[in-house]
Amino acid sequence: MVKSILRAERRPPEGKGKYAYCVIRSSGDRVSFEELGFEGEEVYTLDYRDLAAVISDATFREYAVNEQDVEAHRRVVEQVMREHSVLPVAYGMAFRNRKLLQIALGTGYRAMKEAFEVVDGRVELGIKVILPKDSENGMGFRKEECRSEFLQSLREVSADSKELRIFSDRLVLNAAFLVNREDMENFSEQVDMLTSKYEELRVQYSGPWPAYNFVNIHILGKKRKGFR
Repeated sequence: MVKSILRAERRPPEGKGKYAYCVIRSSGDRVSFEELGFEGEEVYTLDYRDLAAVISDATFREYAVNEQDVEAHRRVVEQVMREHSVLPVAYGMAFRNRKLLQIALGTGYRAMKEAFEVVDGRVELGIKVILPKDSENGMGFRKEECRSEFLQSLREVSADSKELRIFSDRLVLNAAFLVNREDMENFSEQVDMLTSKYEELRVQYSGPWPAYNFVNIHILGKKRKGFR
């Protein structure tokens, strides 16, 4: 549940900094997403001009990549994007205090505004098309035919697309599609049609996700991690 709150920001406990999950458009009010953050802390917005960082008070530390913490970050972003267009922020963007976060927001403001033109009203959907284990010679020409048809059909109902790394000989297609929210049903129908046509293949359809593959998710940090 999301609440708009007209009150001063709480002073974070001693030793805690600010952890950024994503950026949304500012509503003009402080918005709370309840206690979804690290260590059970409240997730809330910190405005910068017409944008707002979605943050929580969190222990200032370097956030090593582990399944539990990554899942906590992802859970917050998915909750926020139910009601907002989201500019994703890379995992691990921790700041020692509010001032340093605001400096980062100011430095990245122009890039974030440009990125919002890409993601506003859109989500990312993922498609993997996989050969069965016992396929002969990778299906030969059928494999390329399938890849081309998936790309052509799904691009017709997408705002943008990106082919991603092929990390297995059995992987026919690995792609991300940027889709307007109102076109998600049409996109799903196209996926169903193609899945039925190529029933000998396995199709993994995932999302909706924030537009990780279409924006610079390290936008609040000069280095790969935003630890400041």
